[in-house]
Amino acid sequence: MSSFNSISPDKLARLIGLPHSPALIDVRADEDFRNDPRLLPGAVRRSHADVAAWARDYAGRSAIVVCNRGQKLSAGVAAAAAAR
Repeated sequence: MSSFNSISPDKLARLIGLPHSPALIDVRADEDFRNDPRLLPGAVRRSHADVAAWARDYAGRSAIVVCNRGQKLSAGVAAAAAAR
């Protein structure tokens, strides 16, 4: 069962491209991005180290933060962004 702060790939795929779809934020480490520079459709790449600088850009919006494995890095960035 998914936790309240995660989304399955099939549910995310249904949201991409809809008028009220959440913002997609790719926070993969530089090495991971160099190994696979593709982005999800509509995603923007942001630095996980600079979350304090860009988090306010998403205030009041739903957002999904993605990383290479969808575990520690994206979860930490999502928590930090939500706290701002």
